[in-house]
Amino acid sequence: MPSNKVVFAVIVLSLLAVCPAGAAPAQHAPPDLNGAWWVWAPTDDTPPAGPCYLRGTFALPDDARVKAAEIDITADNLFALYVNGSFAGQGHSSPDLWNQAVRLDVTAMLKGGKNVLAIEAINTASGPAGVILKLVAELADGRRVTLTTNPDWLATDKEVKGWQQAGFDDTHWWQVNVLGPYGSAPWGKFAGNLASVPVRKAGSTAKAAMTWQKVVAAQRVAQRGPAEAEPPPGYIWPEGIVFVGDDCSLYREGPRRSPSYGSLGVTMFTARKSRSFPEHDLPAPIKMGRKLYVLAPARPGTKPQVLLDAGKGVLGSPSVSFDGKSVYVSMAPAGDAFFHIYRVPVAGGAPQRLTAGPFHDIDPVELPDGRIAFTSTRIGTFEEYHSPPSRCLFGMKPDGTDIRPITTTFIFDNEPEVLADGRILFIRSDNFFGRGKVETILHAVFPDGTNGFTEFGLDNGPEYGGRLRAFYCGSPAPMPDGRVAFVSSRGIIIGEPGSPAGQHQEYRLPVGDLAATPDGRLICTISRTSQVTTEQGGRKRTRNELTYDKINIFDPRTEELVAVYDSPGVALHSPVFLGSRPRPPVLAHKVDPATTNDTTATGRLFCQNVRLTRQTTAGWPHVRAIRVLGGKGLTMRSSHAYIVHAGSEIVELGTVPLAPDGSFFVEVPADMGIAFQAVDAEGRSELNEMSW
Repeated sequence: MPSNKVVFAVIVLSLLAVCPAGAAPAQHAPPDLNGAWWVWAPTDDTPPAGPCYLRGTFALPDDARVKAAEIDITADNLFALYVNGSFAGQGHSSPDLWNQAVRLDVTAMLKGGKNVLAIEAINTASGPAGVILKLVAELADGRRVTLTTNPDWLATDKEVKGWQQAGFDDTHWWQVNVLGPYGSAPWGKFAGNLASVPVRKAGSTAKAAMTWQKVVAAQRVAQRGPAEAEPPPGYIWPEGIVFVGDDCSLYREGPRRSPSYGSLGVTMFTARKSRSFPEHDLPAPIKMGRKLYVLAPARPGTKPQVLLDAGKGVLGSPSVSFDGKSVYVSMAPAGDAFFHIYRVPVAGGAPQRLTAGPFHDIDPVELPDGRIAFTSTRIGTFEEYHSPPSRCLFGMKPDGTDIRPITTTFIFDNEPEVLADGRILFIRSDNFFGRGKVETILHAVFPDGTNGFTEFGLDNGPEYGGRLRAFYCGSPAPMPDGRVAFVSSRGIIIGEPGSPAGQHQEYRLPVGDLAATPDGRLICTISRTSQVTTEQGGRKRTRNELTYDKINIFDPRTEELVAVYDSPGVALHSPVFLGSRPRPPVLAHKVDPATTNDTTATGRLFCQNVRLTRQTTAGWPHVRAIRVLGGKGLTMRSSHAYIVHAGSEIVELGTVPLAPDGSFFVEVPADMGIAFQAVDAEGRSELNEMSW
């Protein structure tokens, strides 16, 4: 095997069942994975990407003679199985056939005493990853032995020679990541789709093993993405870059699954420690540090200069004014319990504090008309799932006065950026009626908060599947040509606002942050992987640790990836172009500012055809009306916020009949979350909208 593979090993601690005499395993029955668990190696990548290795051991009586033994196994997406060091077989060559289990006859490969199952698996797509296995063996004395993948397995991410062998030392391994029992989302039950499964005779087949190595190598090349290269002659370096150093961000502590880490794992749920997240409950910048640096000119050999030092405080989410003369940043100085917005002159001088009060103000960005938009908890409610303060977008004058809300959600709005057309693009999180079904999208509004539209999000059809509709989007970077780049769990995604996912460009790079330059290139941080050894309960454990310590320039047109600044082992993040940029157009306000505090204000909503939807599984022939629900965030917080899902106040605003063409028209309170139910003639719900 290539020496640079990331290897995970897993050991089974016990046999699941030793049963009385029974019939030998059926030769052509459908796969039976009931009782087995989907497992994968613990990883900070969400969803997991690339290869992993799984290892399981179990013992038979020393004098046992195996009469018959078969294994039903599959992986999302590809796998190869070894039994006692010999190649036993592999999955389908197509990654799309993961839901067709493979049955292997391993009778001749088992023996009395210790047996080892070793699985090499690779996740080739952008979705979830998992391995599931069930072994059924009949001994000569009539006993029946069943073994499955299960929560007792252990794992490690360090490749060591001989990891497939029975005598390998596994005392330093982690527990495996258990994803759910057979039949759980997102995989469901698929064995019933198969009429029969041909039985493959297993054995040590060098040719098959070599073919698998080629598959893995090809997948590595496909997933590696553009490689870093030397800048070509005449390469144009950016004027400057601002970034945050002395990283002190909150990260999930390694691949642990202990309940003691449950709170942190929930509140800081990121992919690769990047700024792509499906759930982020803490009301602070998702990336924080102690110092703000300037790299000017932005080219190798330039020494960064400190522009702002927070000392024992913290700062984050920097942005640069359109004229390139000021940097806006969120900072909580030492002794201050709240983040507020500051303006920092690039030419030097003391930072100017723009906001105050018992609120967290983060993610500032200058708007085309000179006002400043930012994220804040000053909306005054608590989010309905874990009850941290809700966050909305607010706007203010350049001097910090005349603060007005732009959005009014009682969940989370984060990381506003200005699109080339003058609208505000931001990350919106939704929780589905307090039931923990979290979804993140890239949403856009006019600067006055009107004409909201989801520009990038999931397109899953009528069934959303698992617990999280995790889109994993973050660090939005509007480009000068109107497109948008953003960080995902897979790397960089670029697309036109409102375009379907099939038309997006995807670049598999281990990026943590993105920012656009005026000439259409992207500034990004690139991660390195190092091994960290810790000791827990007298057992040493080794895991991979990601560090973002390099700033690169990526050109999507040529796929050139050029290093600008490298600081090995010293984490940094949030790089932003420093220089003047063209201002997008100033969009006219559609709301009279004098009426924004009118609590009796209403809005009118027209739906042209409620039946024009992908939610096709509802009982549409029975739908006669639409029930309108309004939602309000709570203003009190439970002392057990991370245990009790507080929910929200939901008001039934009324029911409106559908016109024959499927249209309806309603007048609803302004600045309120709205959701709909499609109901029958007796008011019973046929379909619930799952987000506000």
